[in-house]
Amino acid sequence: MPPLPGTTVPSIAPSGATGTGTGTGTQEGGYVAPWPAAGPVRLGDIGFPYNAVAVPQEDPSVGGWSITPSLGLQFLGTDNLYQSRSNREAEFITTLTPGVLVTVDTARFQGVVNYEPDLRLYASDSGQSGIDHQFNGQMLVTVVPSTFFLDLRGSGGVQAANGGYAAAGDSSNSRGNQVQTTSFQVSPYLVHRFGGLMTLQVGYAFQSVTQNLSDNGSAAFTPTGQRYFSDQDFTANEFYAVARSGEDLGRLALEGRAISTDYDGTGVLENAYRRIAAVEARYAVTRFVSVLGEVGYEQQRYSGVPPFEISEPVWSVGSKLTFSPESSITARYGRHDGFDSARVDAALSLGGRTRLYANYSERLTTAAQRSADLLNTTTLDELGNPVDTATGAPSVLPFANSFLGVQSSLMRVRSASASVSQDWGRDILTLTLLREERKPVSTDIGTVASRQSGTSGSLTWSHGLTPATTAIGYLQYGTFETPARGSGNVFTVGATLVTQLAPGLVGTLQFITNSRADDVESGRALQNTIIAGLRQTF
Repeated sequence: MPPLPGTTVPSIAPSGATGTGTGTGTQEGGYVAPWPAAGPVRLGDIGFPYNAVAVPQEDPSVGGWSITPSLGLQFLGTDNLYQSRSNREAEFITTLTPGVLVTVDTARFQGVVNYEPDLRLYASDSGQSGIDHQFNGQMLVTVVPSTFFLDLRGSGGVQAANGGYAAAGDSSNSRGNQVQTTSFQVSPYLVHRFGGLMTLQVGYAFQSVTQNLSDNGSAAFTPTGQRYFSDQDFTANEFYAVARSGEDLGRLALEGRAISTDYDGTGVLENAYRRIAAVEARYAVTRFVSVLGEVGYEQQRYSGVPPFEISEPVWSVGSKLTFSPESSITARYGRHDGFDSARVDAALSLGGRTRLYANYSERLTTAAQRSADLLNTTTLDELGNPVDTATGAPSVLPFANSFLGVQSSLMRVRSASASVSQDWGRDILTLTLLREERKPVSTDIGTVASRQSGTSGSLTWSHGLTPATTAIGYLQYGTFETPARGSGNVFTVGATLVTQLAPGLVGTLQFITNSRADDVESGRALQNTIIAGLRQTF
């Protein structure tokens, strides 16, 4: 469900949504209303489940279109394509990457689209050559100002089917071990404002998601030969209505929402649905402290073994601490998706140079659903990179993260992340910690499902050598448990040099070393990779 644009109503960006109808996170709330006795009360935003790329402009002369094409050429050499200890195979891969970045900010259109498909050509095994589609896009079309809108979203990425790679990616890997994910959403909706009392949004969303192994299923098997992933696809029809209070209620903010999503898909998503109706309240006790409460009812159904179905009340209680417009902590505890869980979102500015982001959540979802839900819980920066709407932190989307493998069953997913970044101008240090656990709830017929977990930490340091040249160092260590590799750990170290060779022309030189140990092979598998690339922006 798309957001309510902010032409004549307060700005509303969601903070804490976890996807269409999942019920695993609620939206927060209210209008920034004046409080004459003590200055403005920072109620923040309840927000609708999704976020606009940009707020529509009232003046048609503001903003415009920008189309930036580019062309990239990359040469990659590795001494161990499959990261194997006993069967090392060298490979040379040439990648051609045409790209286009479109940004627009006018009275009728706001958004950004970044599409960069990778055409990979393998020197030794030409049968693995193919195209990987990498893209992110969000566009908001104002059909009738302040009344009728069309929200368009899409995303695509590639990940390793069996996991066990650095979270940042696995650029030197067999295509037979890759899953391509594409997701799209189209949503027309109506908005009407009843003065300062309430704003109503009613709409429909069509979703389409596909997840396919790049080499017709040559991966996604356990060491004993059992399949844990099969190609997935679904279309979904969602109807929603959201009513939100306005400034007339002062310190109190209310939001009522009803969302019904029906799936036509494969596996556990065959004839599945998610439905929720809930009311959330938020009250500003002081300028900095608000209390939250939510009550409602949800129904969910999934196919699989065993079939999963719930029909029960949902609730949550919590609080938000707002230290400044850029710093806040929101914590909730309640019942959603058939279990009790907590959710925490934090974004803190620690002085002028340090930013801290943290998140913890639990949800009931599939890999395919998760990619669709994340269309609505991430926004895009001006370059088309995903950003978490709850905290403002850069996001690594699950379908572009190769640390854990991908399964096609219904899972209870528990995830936590924390990131601290220190900016000293020429030097930027970023420390990131990630933890994720996946517990099977209902198994896709024809596959096996198993628990997964992973913990990783990474340190990135970028240093400006000259105005045109930057050096970047990357260090990551993680432990994992996946169906394909059992328990193991991976250590990755990388060094990158980026320089502007001419106006619009950027050159890169990168060296990466991966070292992995797991239950499949004894000892450690070592992989060295050298990448040289050029990208011309026109």
